[in-house]
Amino acid sequence: MTIMKTNILVFLHNTLGYGVGTIIIFGITFYFAFIRKRRTSKMMSMLQSFNQMPAIPIIGSLYLLMGNPRERTAKVIKAWNTYETPFVVWLMNTPLVCITEHEDTQEILNTSHHVEYLGTFEKFFRNSIQQSQGEKWRKSRQLASAAFSSTMMREYFTTVNEHSAILAKELEPLSDTDEVIDIKSYISMSNLNSTLRNFTGYKMYSSRKERVEFIDAISKAIQMESDRYTVPFLLPKIMYEAYLFLFRKRYVYDTMQNLAKKIVRERLATYNTKTNTPSEGTDQDTVATGPKLYIDLLLQRYNTDADITKEHVEDEVFGIIFGSLGTTSETVCFLSLMLAIHQEAQQKVYDEIEIICGDTDQEFQKEDLKKLVYLEQCVNETLRKFTIVPVDFRTHHEDIMLKNGQVIPAGCLVLLALYKIHHNKKFFPNADNWDPRHFDRERITQWRQSFFPFGSGPRLCVGSKYAMMSIKIQLVHLLRRYRLTTEMKMRDIHIVFGMVTQNDSGYRLKLHSRVKNERSDMSA
Repeated sequence: MTIMKTNILVFLHNTLGYGVGTIIIFGITFYFAFIRKRRTSKMMSMLQSFNQMPAIPIIGSLYLLMGNPRERTAKVIKAWNTYETPFVVWLMNTPLVCITEHEDTQEILNTSHHVEYLGTFEKFFRNSIQQSQGEKWRKSRQLASAAFSSTMMREYFTTVNEHSAILAKELEPLSDTDEVIDIKSYISMSNLNSTLRNFTGYKMYSSRKERVEFIDAISKAIQMESDRYTVPFLLPKIMYEAYLFLFRKRYVYDTMQNLAKKIVRERLATYNTKTNTPSEGTDQDTVATGPKLYIDLLLQRYNTDADITKEHVEDEVFGIIFGSLGTTSETVCFLSLMLAIHQEAQQKVYDEIEIICGDTDQEFQKEDLKKLVYLEQCVNETLRKFTIVPVDFRTHHEDIMLKNGQVIPAGCLVLLALYKIHHNKKFFPNADNWDPRHFDRERITQWRQSFFPFGSGPRLCVGSKYAMMSIKIQLVHLLRRYRLTTEMKMRDIHIVFGMVTQNDSGYRLKLHSRVKNERSDMSA
């Protein structure tokens, strides 16, 4: 109780102060918690047989998970390791059933009937495919699937390849110096450029300030959303909105969403509904043409479906942008750091790249990526070890029977602990370490049933192939030009959970030019 009180007071002191706002927030929160308790009393009685985290009135179990981001993450992992699955965590007076076992997780992910995605981050994704439900989700999914067709993937390869080559060259002045760089900002910029070009035709070359502000807003919003789910009185939507208004933090979401609004506004102004291409007079420095860009598919639907608003189009555009920045960039950063720490693995990847893709001056094809077997093992191991999307949320309209016979009542929130499942030593013997051997071909039957880097079932990430392609392309260009080193050790990595998993210590690398060294050897 003392720990809980101290943590709450520290948070209030840092963000809310001890004024009237605090009293209002606690008062309204108490009211909503009371209403929620009355509504869920039947559900609560059905969950009596489940293991339970300790809880206190109004606050629930969250007082046990408070602290800074590192502490919260460590406490969440400890809870997963302590309580036998399934167990209940109380978010104020709302029960959340945690599943840490692979078979039940697989069953819930693959169920297509009576199971809906829980829109946990509604402020972030709003009406996008990540958030939508029912028929609206099915229409969005169909449209997104068309955007990731094999024909479009070839177009995307060309763009990602181009931007990755640009990134590698831009890093040249930073190589062979004593300068330590955090690779994340560079990777994020490159991914933002290629994603915008591929899916919206929008170019941001001329506005670095716009890119920096957008990426910074994404980072802040991720942290705010993560904080929200461990601060009890910010859980109700109305309270979070009040918090954003009272403490002037709404600008973060506005900055983040303004880019999507600008892109849609400019594309819509030049869109020709008959040809589905930009009209004459388009500023080609801002909007580029392309064969059925994703944004054009969205606008075509906007012009023919009365249920689709311009805000829906904006939200879908933002969703596709975040999918690249939030997951792909983080994976490339973690993998770059792993290869810098594990020099033998880096050399093995480089040798494979050199054999299949050639040196820095040689063009390589999309088909070459399939041949990079060891690189793919390293990518998969990074997705396992750090589980970029650490949890998945669901809610459902009918009771769900688990393998042990217990029943999750309809309407109950469910958390699938993907990070915990990816660290099951039954399937990944060296689970606490980064070990690409986990994904050797002879072990495929072991890991396939307990590895969910992009989800599974109907809600499998529609951009998973694009993400894998982008990760590989960026690593090919980075490793063909540079040997990566770092002074960081595995013990220096401190992961923090949020909407995506991040390294709280950053991704500090040194670059050593392979091109310069090759030229020096030749001249000698």
